[in-house]
Amino acid sequence: MATVAELQPDPSQAVRIVSYRESSNGVYYDGIVRAVTCANADQNLYAVTLYKPTYNSESTHYVYGTDQVTEPTRTAGPANTDRSYADRQRAFDRQNAGLPPEDE
Repeated sequence: MATVAELQPDPSQAVRIVSYRESSNGVYYDGIVRAVTCANADQNLYAVTLYKPTYNSESTHYVYGTDQVTEPTRTAGPANTDRSYADRQRAFDRQNAGLPPEDE
């Protein structure tokens, strides 16, 4: 696992920063790294500018250089286009009714 101090701007890679600066449980920041600058070397504090393509917005977060950088996991998966809408609706109705799934 990488740390914030090792981050480099990369327009093709989305990252998740797990920061413990504001909360002991950790705060997640997801996005594409646009810029990383050392805000305060004495406190190991970095200013990381993240771009969120879903919202078309940029934001700057102040995190410690030792905070962990991982892959984002809360992204939407690709749509299931193998089944028709009627098939998916029927499966959804069966699931809500407590019935077992149909055999394919």
